[in-house]
Amino acid sequence: MRLYVISLRGPVVRLCALVVLLMGGVSFVNPRLLRASPTNLPIPVYRVETAHHAMALTINVVWGTEYVPKMLEELRSAQVRATFMVGGAWAKANPELVREMVADKDEVGNHGYRHRHPNQLSLAENIADITRTNQVIKTVAGVQPTLYAPPYGEFNRTVLEASQLAHMTLVMWTIDTIDWRESSSVHYMTTKVLTRAAPGALVLMHPTARTVAALPQIIQGLKHRNFQLVTVSRLLLWGHARTDS
Repeated sequence: MRLYVISLRGPVVRLCALVVLLMGGVSFVNPRLLRASPTNLPIPVYRVETAHHAMALTINVVWGTEYVPKMLEELRSAQVRATFMVGGAWAKANPELVREMVADKDEVGNHGYRHRHPNQLSLAENIADITRTNQVIKTVAGVQPTLYAPPYGEFNRTVLEASQLAHMTLVMWTIDTIDWRESSSVHYMTTKVLTRAAPGALVLMHPTARTVAALPQIIQGLKHRNFQLVTVSRLLLWGHARTDS
C-alpha cells in the first residue's frame, strides 16, 4: 500500500492563524511555526509496514486514572512496552504516573490538553494545544513527546498542518478495542485484537476496568503468536508508516 500525501497551499488559513496570534488569542505559540508553510502533509499513521513480527499497544489517557497503575503493573509483569497518549491537563494532575510510565520505558505521547475537538480549532489553537501538552509532559517527566494522537481521532488539513509544524507524528490506530463502550466485553476485546493481529498493527485502548481484565489475555495471546510488543516509535524505526485502505 502506498503512503499518499495531501497537498496544502492555504495562505488564508495561515494568515487567519497569524491574526489570532496578533490579537492575543494565543500567547505561547512561536510565530515562526506559523510561517513555516509546509506544502506536503503526511497522512496519519494507521499501521506500520515492517518485516518485524511486532505490534504496538496505544493507551489514550484523559480519564480512568484509577486503572492506570493496574495497566502499568501488567505491562511491567509481562515485560512489554506500550505507548501512553496522555492529555496535558491529566499529566499535570498525575505527574507521578507519567514519571512511572517513563521509568518503565513505556512511551509517552500527546493526546491534547483538555480533549477538545481538533477539527473545531484553528491552526494557531491546534499548535497551542499540542505545544502546551508537550511542555507539561516535558516538565513533569523530562521527555519530549514526538507522537500526537488527536482527541476523538479527529483530523483535517488544519490538524495535519499543526501537527507537522509542531514536529509531531500524528498517530491513529489499526485495531480499536472500543473499550469505552460498556457493551465491549473482555471476550469481545480479546477476540478482536487476536483475530486482527498483524505485523505493524496499532491497538487502541483506554484505562477501563474491562481493559484491565482483558490486557493480560491480549498480551498472552499475542505472545503465543510470537508477536513482540513495542512502542509506536520503535515500530516506526523498524518500518514505514502506512495509512488504512
